[in-house]
Amino acid sequence: LAIQDSAAPIRDRAGQITGAVVVFHDVTRERRLRRALAYQATHDALTGLINRREFDNRLQAAVESVRSDGSRYAVLYIDLDQFKLVNDTCGHSAGDRLIREITSLIQARVRSTDTIARLGGDEFGVLLADCTLEQAGGIADSVRRAIRDHRFHWNGSALGVGASIGVVEVDAQIENAAALLSAADVACYT
Repeated sequence: LAIQDSAAPIRDRAGQITGAVVVFHDVTRERRLRRALAYQATHDALTGLINRREFDNRLQAAVESVRSDGSRYAVLYIDLDQFKLVNDTCGHSAGDRLIREITSLIQARVRSTDTIARLGGDEFGVLLADCTLEQAGGIADSVRRAIRDHRFHWNGSALGVGASIGVVEVDAQIENAAALLSAADVACYT
């Protein structure tokens, strides 16, 4: 149990301490709610991945780390192709399931030290720690092939989607997280 405590002295008429009153209050529920709210504020409800705001915070920390100690990072910006078609023809519950399946595919192809985020409806970001541009390209290609080869089954139909992936190395010239994500987005569409 999580508790909050307070104590106050008991004094006699002469002002001498003759005892104390100690009060314990169970705050387990409040702390659990606070943790749940903090989780909801930083994570995507559908996938459990971190959300765009938290990803931006981690990107900014990576930019600062590259400047201060020469760490190496790369960023993948993944945009699903033909996702809107799945949503429009099969419905949003199918699109939700496809997003969860794609999340699993990405998680299986990145390292445990990497950070995956859902940035929007059909967009994902991956922050690759201690990673060269060449290594990031290999990871991006592995993710791209896995998504391309994946068949999404819904109501007797098998559908395929693809992915466009932009890869950017974090270097000291990157101004901030917004510039980094913008460069990755541009690389994706190029």
